Amino acid sequence: MSLLAMLWYRRKPLLWAFMILVALVVVLARLSEIVGGVLQTRDLLVRSLAFGLLPPTLWALALALAVWKRRSLLRWQLWNLWLAALLGCMVVWGVLAYFSDYTGILGEFTLGGWVGKGVKGSSDVLGVFRLAGMALIVAATVFPGRSLRLMKWVLPRVGRRVGRLGKAVARLLIRRFEGLLARWREAHPRSRITVQRAPAPTVRGRPLDMGLQVQEPQTPEQIEEAGVVESGVSSQEKAPPRPSVPATAAKSPTESEREATNETRGGWALPALSLLSDAHRGGHEPGIDQEKTARLIERTLGEYGIEVKVAEIKPGPAVTMFGLVPGWIRRSREVREKNAEGNPVVDAMGRPVVREVEDKTRVKVGSIVAREKDLALALAAPSLRIEAPIPGLSLVGIEVPNTKPSIVTLRSVMESEAFQSLHSKSKLALALGRGSGGEVAIADLARMPHLLIAGSTGSGKSVCINSVIVSILMHNTPRETRLLLIDPKRVELTPYNAIPHLLIPVVVEVEIAVQALKGLIEEMQDRYKRMEKAEVRNIEGYNRSLPIEQRMPLIVVCVDELADLMMSAPYDIEHSIIKLAQLGRATGIHLVVATQRPSVDVVTGLIKANFPSRISFAVASQVDSRTILDSVGAEKLLGRGDMLFQPQDAPKPRRIQGAFVSDREIGDLVKYWRRQQGPLPPEIRLLEEEEAQRKELGDGGSGDELLKKAYDLATNYNRVSASLLQRRLRIGYSRAAHLMDLLEDAGVIAPGDPGKSREVLVASDKKRKQEE
Repeated sequence: MSLLAMLWYRRKPLLWAFMILVALVVVLARLSEIVGGVLQTRDLLVRSLAFGLLPPTLWALALALAVWKRRSLLRWQLWNLWLAALLGCMVVWGVLAYFSDYTGILGEFTLGGWVGKGVKGSSDVLGVFRLAGMALIVAATVFPGRSLRLMKWVLPRVGRRVGRLGKAVARLLIRRFEGLLARWREAHPRSRITVQRAPAPTVRGRPLDMGLQVQEPQTPEQIEEAGVVESGVSSQEKAPPRPSVPATAAKSPTESEREATNETRGGWALPALSLLSDAHRGGHEPGIDQEKTARLIERTLGEYGIEVKVAEIKPGPAVTMFGLVPGWIRRSREVREKNAEGNPVVDAMGRPVVREVEDKTRVKVGSIVAREKDLALALAAPSLRIEAPIPGLSLVGIEVPNTKPSIVTLRSVMESEAFQSLHSKSKLALALGRGSGGEVAIADLARMPHLLIAGSTGSGKSVCINSVIVSILMHNTPRETRLLLIDPKRVELTPYNAIPHLLIPVVVEVEIAVQALKGLIEEMQDRYKRMEKAEVRNIEGYNRSLPIEQRMPLIVVCVDELADLMMSAPYDIEHSIIKLAQLGRATGIHLVVATQRPSVDVVTGLIKANFPSRISFAVASQVDSRTILDSVGAEKLLGRGDMLFQPQDAPKPRRIQGAFVSDREIGDLVKYWRRQQGPLPPEIRLLEEEEAQRKELGDGGSGDELLKKAYDLATNYNRVSASLLQRRLRIGYSRAAHLMDLLEDAGVIAPGDPGKSREVLVASDKKRKQEE
């Protein structure tokens, strides 16, 4: 062995040459057989795969190159790409099977060989579908995640369409079968059953009235027309004839309530809900793909490292609420393992054993709120509102606007069980609309006890006031509730003129509004005196033991535009509203005040302090939102009834789509009350203008002390106005306006438009000396 080893190492080139020479001799001796085997192998490969041999060859070369040079391409994360490439070779074989050169060895086969022909199949048409299916499998292998989401989106829709198609086919077959059955019945007539009336039971010789409507005996022709069919054909024949029941007994409680006779109280009939429209315009479909939007929210936040999961979806009339559960922030770190004695554990090589530990911390709510604009960009939404957290739930709410908002009718809210339950407890139940989750939104004006409404032009402020008034008129007679409507714009509340609930006609002048509010203050003081004598604390206790004719009615004051009143008579209006708001609740006086300019000079601090319940529609800026709600959010509302309602007992405002009431519904309701001739309620006299002027200005003669002060003040200026008299003489607007009229009659000032400054025609002695 040692000799052979020495010869191998010393004579290696000679041995290699000898071995090669022996191999050549063997090859030359067997050359013909070797060439024949090679040709047979070539023909077999060509017939089997033909040009389809190229794709698997390229795949094998790529795999060998990855093993040799690029081991990173063999990671387990890329398994789907290698498998998809291998499956793609089969698709290429099938495609090549559709082509043939018709010459040479492939004359009787295709370019894909008999393997490609087997993949394609015997039918060319079916082969196309087979290859398309295989191509879809390849695509699904390349993109497994997207393919799974696509299947979740496609399969339910395809299932629904298949189900509809199946129902249509079933209906078609049923109709066809019914036609065949009808023709069979005509060809095979059977005997009819004649139904006779049973004798009525009697008690002591008198017929017993069972309270049912019993029909007279019918002829066979009448029975056939009434739907009595042949015996043995339908199950309806075997059932005994049921006595007819009155129509009202078969209807639902809601329908019978709508069609029942109007409820009467104190000689007045309340209107039925059928007077309002029940048309649901816009439908109930939100117009957005909820599942797609939920996945998009999760993916968008995930791109910024914020893990969330959509746990709840509530579609509403204007927005859809997506409830998010904050996820976890995961961080991994390496920790050395230790034994029971606390010493590090080492492996066989003496190295310390290290294991990976994952630390989790909850995602901060502030990080979700900070991505509001990024979410709005991803969802292509005009604005988003994030409620963090949703009151009463451990969720973060994201309100996404619907592409097809639906209109909430006032009747649909009033017919709900929640409103009916509240109406049974309070006479001033208000139907506001529906929340962001579609739930009914209602309120009790008696508990508020006053309501402040603000919003820009066209946001739905006046419609909300109309909804409040209609809610009161639908469930209260003039003996129960009276209204004082103030409308400086002259067009919003004037349609309610001449209804019996009004204390006075709708007020459109500032002077009359000031006097009406002062007269209401006197009425409030008079009610307090009456309750003091009766030894009760509020109007409920006063009315509890009295008949309806002697009870004090509730009074609701609605002001459509506070800004116009505050510009003309700020002192008188603010003083009257604050006094009524502070003391009016116990006497049954409630205020509903609206303005389109929620600035600090209109909604003052004292007014806000006495109006704990507020509604804000869409406003222009965050400053206006803070003025009305003490928080931001109203500047992101969508308009057209979209509002934030801040109750007196809630920590955060609630988003509501306001109920819509049309002009036609208001007109029908006003006509209904105008046509009634019930007993007139007790008259509540507000302070008249002439009486007020006598009380404030005395006899109004030239010797009046206040008129002398106004004369001296006017003659010291070139121009004078009612606001100047208010500031200098510390009087109200009505008194200053009357003084301007007296100065004009005396020739001291020139005529002019009310509310504007006027030229002074008479100069004082001091002023004449200065001019000289």
